[in-house]
Amino acid sequence: MIKAKRTYPGLLAGSERMRIYLNELSVQAQFQDETEFRQLLEQLMAARVRSPSLAGIRTTPYLADRPVSHQRNVRQVVQSWRGSPIASAVLAWVGRNGPFIEADRLVEDEDLFQCLGIEVTDGGLGEAARRVKSGESVFTISFPGGTPNFAFSPLCVVHGFEDAPLGTYTVENFWEMEAAVARALFEQGPATNWREMIEEARQRFPRLDLPNALYEEPRLSREPFDPIIRDRFYVLLEYLNAYMCGRDDAGNEGPVSLEILQTHFHGERALFSPESTTNKRDFRNQMTFPDPNGGDNIFAHYHGKISHRVFRLHFDWPVPAAAIRLKVLYLGPKLTKA
Repeated sequence: MIKAKRTYPGLLAGSERMRIYLNELSVQAQFQDETEFRQLLEQLMAARVRSPSLAGIRTTPYLADRPVSHQRNVRQVVQSWRGSPIASAVLAWVGRNGPFIEADRLVEDEDLFQCLGIEVTDGGLGEAARRVKSGESVFTISFPGGTPNFAFSPLCVVHGFEDAPLGTYTVENFWEMEAAVARALFEQGPATNWREMIEEARQRFPRLDLPNALYEEPRLSREPFDPIIRDRFYVLLEYLNAYMCGRDDAGNEGPVSLEILQTHFHGERALFSPESTTNKRDFRNQMTFPDPNGGDNIFAHYHGKISHRVFRLHFDWPVPAAAIRLKVLYLGPKLTKA
């Protein structure tokens, strides 16, 4: 009997309608021109912003070690893109943020899966096959080219040894980002209420702390849901998330973080700004919020602006050097109205 190498607790059933896995084994030194790999990776990262489902695409830290060419692996290639916003985003995703396959890998007693003559047990394709076996809705994304070439769909994954299979499972697979985005958006439509909006934001922006208190706040919950506010909310969160991804482990701000500060925190039309001295004095109680992690209350006068219906997003600022996530504490009508 083939024993499971690792076991992890699963998520609650029904917590997600669609799971998406990156087939990291499709990166197999096929890119002699690394520019081609960069273009594909940029398309993938852009797709993660466009779709909440794709924002939650699961990978493994082993992706960083996969060979892009015969000379360099993914980590080495991405690190060479100095000053590129995508470099920080990729390294944060693969290096520490995930989500990772290993976090909720399904248990399989006879845990051996193969595809096109390659063992895929511990990778995205193997987990996708386990999910198909358990009746879940999944698809994979692969990089084209290489030997074997994973650029077709569906992929047939054999459970067990190929000469004595326990079963065969077909996995829907994409290698063109536009098609993957269309599939993900078809499966999961946009949020239609405040709670769904916050829950989707958690998938898309893992470096932000988005507590339930945001949608439970009466000043928001009594307001009618508005897709314009939803979309603008996501734009603001994207900048805050990118700022956090651009900091190192000591809280030092790299080029991406500094660019966001310069572009969006300064000037008359800045998206983010502090309250005036008068407002900080007169509306201090309204701008003080419970710490979602149980600490002391937080006076959060820094805010992002949504001009539609005059909404504001308040967050903890400046971010402590040791903080991994930025705390978003309020979304709703402007708090400093007379």
